[in-house]
Amino acid sequence: MGEKKRHLVTETVEAQPSSKEPSKEEDVEKRLKEAIEELEKEKAKSADYLRRLQYLQADFENYRKRVEKEMSDNRQFGNQRLLSDLIIVNDELELALREAGESKENPTITEGVGMVHKRLQTLLSREGVEKIRSIGSKFNPDLHEAALRVESDEEEGTIVEEVRQGYTLRGKVLRPSIVKVAENSVGRESKSEKRDLEEREDNEQA
Repeated sequence: MGEKKRHLVTETVEAQPSSKEPSKEEDVEKRLKEAIEELEKEKAKSADYLRRLQYLQADFENYRKRVEKEMSDNRQFGNQRLLSDLIIVNDELELALREAGESKENPTITEGVGMVHKRLQTLLSREGVEKIRSIGSKFNPDLHEAALRVESDEEEGTIVEEVRQGYTLRGKVLRPSIVKVAENSVGRESKSEKRDLEEREDNEQA
Protein backbone atom coordinates (compact mmCIF):
# COMPACT_ATOMS: atom_id res chain seq x y z
CA MET A 1 0.00 0.00 0.00
CA GLY A 2 2.79 2.41 0.94
CA GLU A 3 4.71 1.52 -2.24
CA LYS A 4 1.68 2.26 -4.40
CA LYS A 5 1.18 5.66 -2.75
CA ARG A 6 4.81 6.68 -3.35
CA HIS A 7 4.49 5.69 -7.01
CA LEU A 8 1.36 7.85 -7.37
CA VAL A 9 3.08 10.88 -5.84
CA THR A 10 6.04 10.46 -8.19
CA GLU A 11 3.78 10.39 -11.25
CA THR A 12 1.96 13.49 -10.03
CA VAL A 13 5.23 15.42 -9.60
CA GLU A 14 6.50 14.34 -13.01
CA ALA A 15 3.24 15.39 -14.65
CA GLN A 16 3.58 19.01 -13.43
CA PRO A 17 5.19 21.39 -16.02
CA SER A 18 8.66 22.75 -15.25
CA SER A 19 8.63 26.34 -13.98
CA LYS A 20 11.85 27.09 -15.96
CA GLU A 21 10.22 26.57 -19.39
CA PRO A 22 8.88 29.91 -20.89
CA SER A 23 5.17 30.24 -21.41
CA LYS A 24 3.64 31.00 -24.81
CA GLU A 25 3.01 34.62 -23.80
CA GLU A 26 6.64 35.12 -22.82
CA ASP A 27 7.78 33.57 -26.09
CA VAL A 28 5.52 35.85 -28.14
CA GLU A 29 6.67 38.90 -26.18
CA LYS A 30 10.31 37.98 -26.75
CA ARG A 31 9.80 37.53 -30.49
CA LEU A 32 7.90 40.81 -30.68
CA LYS A 33 10.72 42.62 -28.90
CA GLU A 34 13.28 41.12 -31.29
CA ALA A 35 11.14 42.12 -34.27
CA ILE A 36 10.90 45.71 -32.98
CA GLU A 37 14.67 45.85 -32.50
CA GLU A 38 15.24 44.60 -36.05
CA LEU A 39 12.74 47.14 -37.35
CA GLU A 40 14.56 49.96 -35.55
CA LYS A 41 17.86 48.80 -37.05
CA GLU A 42 16.36 48.76 -40.54
CA LYS A 43 14.87 52.22 -40.00
CA ALA A 44 18.29 53.52 -38.96
CA LYS A 45 19.85 51.98 -42.07
CA SER A 46 17.14 53.50 -44.26
CA ALA A 47 17.70 56.94 -42.70
CA ASP A 48 21.44 56.60 -43.30
CA TYR A 49 20.89 55.57 -46.93
CA LEU A 50 18.51 58.49 -47.43
CA ARG A 51 21.02 60.94 -45.95
CA ARG A 52 23.78 59.61 -48.21
CA LEU A 53 21.47 59.83 -51.21
CA GLN A 54 20.66 63.46 -50.38
CA TYR A 55 24.38 64.27 -50.12
CA LEU A 56 25.02 62.61 -53.48
CA GLN A 57 22.12 64.48 -55.03
CA ALA A 58 23.45 67.81 -53.68
CA ASP A 59 26.97 67.00 -54.93
CA PHE A 60 25.62 66.12 -58.35
CA GLU A 61 23.57 69.33 -58.50
CA ASN A 62 26.65 71.41 -57.63
CA TYR A 63 28.66 69.52 -60.23
CA ARG A 64 25.98 70.11 -62.87
CA LYS A 65 25.88 73.85 -62.13
CA ARG A 66 29.68 74.06 -62.24
CA VAL A 67 29.82 72.28 -65.60
CA GLU A 68 27.08 74.51 -67.02
CA LYS A 69 28.96 77.62 -65.84
CA GLU A 70 32.22 76.38 -67.35
CA MET A 71 30.48 75.65 -70.64
CA SER A 72 28.87 79.09 -70.60
CA ASP A 73 32.23 80.74 -69.84
CA ASN A 74 33.86 78.78 -72.64
CA ARG A 75 31.19 79.95 -75.07
CA GLN A 76 31.57 83.56 -73.95
CA PHE A 77 35.31 83.79 -73.34
CA GLY A 78 36.75 80.87 -75.31
CA ASN A 79 37.82 83.22 -78.11
CA GLN A 80 39.32 85.77 -75.71
CA ARG A 81 42.88 85.27 -76.94
CA LEU A 82 41.85 85.68 -80.58
CA LEU A 83 39.91 88.85 -79.77
CA SER A 84 42.92 90.24 -77.87
CA ASP A 85 45.03 89.72 -81.00
CA LEU A 86 42.36 91.38 -83.15
CA ILE A 87 42.40 94.41 -80.85
CA ILE A 88 46.12 94.80 -81.55
CA VAL A 89 45.36 94.64 -85.28
CA ASN A 90 42.67 97.27 -84.72
CA ASP A 91 45.26 99.52 -83.01
CA GLU A 92 47.58 99.21 -85.99
CA LEU A 93 44.78 100.00 -88.46
CA GLU A 94 43.80 103.10 -86.48
CA LEU A 95 47.42 104.24 -86.41
CA ALA A 96 47.71 103.70 -90.17
CA LEU A 97 44.52 105.70 -90.76
CA ARG A 98 45.77 108.61 -88.63
CA GLU A 99 49.10 108.73 -90.43
CA ALA A 100 47.41 108.42 -93.83
CA GLY A 101 45.02 111.23 -92.92
CA GLU A 102 47.91 113.50 -91.98
CA SER A 103 49.92 112.75 -95.13
CA LYS A 104 46.89 112.69 -97.45
CA GLU A 105 48.73 110.31 -99.77
CA ASN A 106 47.26 107.27 -101.53
CA PRO A 107 43.59 108.02 -100.79
CA THR A 108 42.53 104.75 -102.42
CA ILE A 109 44.65 102.70 -100.03
CA THR A 110 43.42 104.80 -97.12
CA GLU A 111 39.84 104.11 -98.13
CA GLY A 112 40.53 100.37 -98.31
CA VAL A 113 42.16 100.37 -94.87
CA GLY A 114 39.17 102.30 -93.55
CA MET A 115 36.77 99.65 -94.85
CA VAL A 116 38.79 96.86 -93.23
CA HIS A 117 38.87 98.80 -89.97
CA LYS A 118 35.11 99.30 -90.07
CA ARG A 119 34.49 95.59 -90.64
CA LEU A 120 36.82 94.70 -87.79
CA GLN A 121 34.96 97.10 -85.49
CA THR A 122 31.67 95.43 -86.44
CA LEU A 123 33.11 91.97 -85.75
CA LEU A 124 34.46 92.99 -82.33
CA SER A 125 31.14 94.57 -81.39
CA ARG A 126 29.22 91.46 -82.46
CA GLU A 127 31.45 89.31 -80.24
CA GLY A 128 30.69 91.50 -77.21
CA VAL A 129 33.84 93.65 -77.21
CA GLU A 130 33.22 97.21 -75.98
CA LYS A 131 35.45 100.22 -75.43
CA ILE A 132 36.19 101.34 -71.88
CA ARG A 133 35.13 104.91 -71.22
CA SER A 134 38.11 106.82 -69.86
CA ILE A 135 38.55 110.55 -70.54
CA GLY A 136 36.54 112.64 -68.10
CA SER A 137 35.72 109.71 -65.82
CA LYS A 138 37.22 108.83 -62.46
CA PHE A 139 40.23 106.55 -62.39
CA ASN A 140 39.18 102.97 -61.70
CA PRO A 141 42.02 100.49 -61.01
CA ASP A 142 39.81 97.66 -62.26
CA LEU A 143 39.52 99.31 -65.69
CA HIS A 144 42.50 101.64 -66.00
CA GLU A 145 46.27 101.67 -65.61
CA ALA A 146 47.82 105.01 -64.68
CA ALA A 147 50.81 105.86 -66.87
CA LEU A 148 51.32 109.33 -65.38
CA ARG A 149 49.85 111.79 -62.92
CA VAL A 150 49.74 115.25 -64.46
CA GLU A 151 48.97 118.68 -63.08
CA SER A 152 45.48 119.71 -64.10
CA ASP A 153 42.57 121.95 -63.17
CA GLU A 154 40.36 118.86 -63.24
CA GLU A 155 39.29 117.20 -60.02
CA GLU A 156 41.87 114.95 -58.42
CA GLY A 157 41.74 111.44 -59.89
CA THR A 158 40.01 112.45 -63.13
CA ILE A 159 41.36 110.89 -66.33
CA VAL A 160 42.56 113.67 -68.62
CA GLU A 161 44.20 111.68 -71.41
CA GLU A 162 44.08 108.17 -72.82
CA VAL A 163 47.38 106.68 -73.94
CA ARG A 164 45.90 103.37 -75.09
CA GLN A 165 42.26 102.39 -75.54
CA GLY A 166 40.98 99.64 -73.26
CA TYR A 167 38.26 97.07 -73.94
CA THR A 168 35.89 94.74 -72.11
CA LEU A 169 34.47 91.41 -73.26
CA ARG A 170 30.91 90.88 -72.01
CA GLY A 171 31.65 92.91 -68.88
CA LYS A 172 35.07 91.34 -68.24
CA VAL A 173 38.20 93.43 -68.79
CA LEU A 174 39.91 92.25 -71.95
CA ARG A 175 42.55 94.98 -71.91
CA PRO A 176 42.73 97.89 -69.43
CA SER A 177 43.03 101.46 -70.65
CA ILE A 178 46.37 103.18 -70.08
CA VAL A 179 45.65 106.74 -68.98
CA LYS A 180 46.99 109.95 -67.51
CA VAL A 181 45.33 111.05 -64.28
CA ALA A 182 44.79 114.59 -62.99
CA GLU A 183 46.67 115.65 -59.91
CA ASN A 184 45.54 118.83 -58.22
CA SER A 185 48.45 121.26 -57.98
CA VAL A 186 47.19 122.71 -54.69
CA GLY A 187 46.97 119.28 -53.16
CA ARG A 188 50.43 118.41 -54.42
CA GLU A 189 51.90 121.61 -52.97
CA SER A 190 50.19 120.95 -49.64
CA LYS A 191 51.67 117.46 -49.53
CA SER A 192 55.10 118.84 -50.44
CA GLU A 193 54.89 121.53 -47.75
CA LYS A 194 53.81 118.96 -45.18
CA ARG A 195 56.71 116.70 -46.14
CA ASP A 196 59.19 119.60 -45.89
CA LEU A 197 57.81 120.56 -42.47
CA GLU A 198 58.18 117.00 -41.21
CA GLU A 199 61.76 116.88 -42.49
CA ARG A 200 62.62 120.16 -40.72
CA GLU A 201 61.10 118.88 -37.47
CA ASP A 202 63.11 115.68 -37.74
CA ASN A 203 66.31 117.67 -38.33
CA GLU A 204 65.62 119.93 -35.34
CA GLN A 205 65.03 116.93 -33.09
CA ALA A 206 68.26 115.36 -34.30
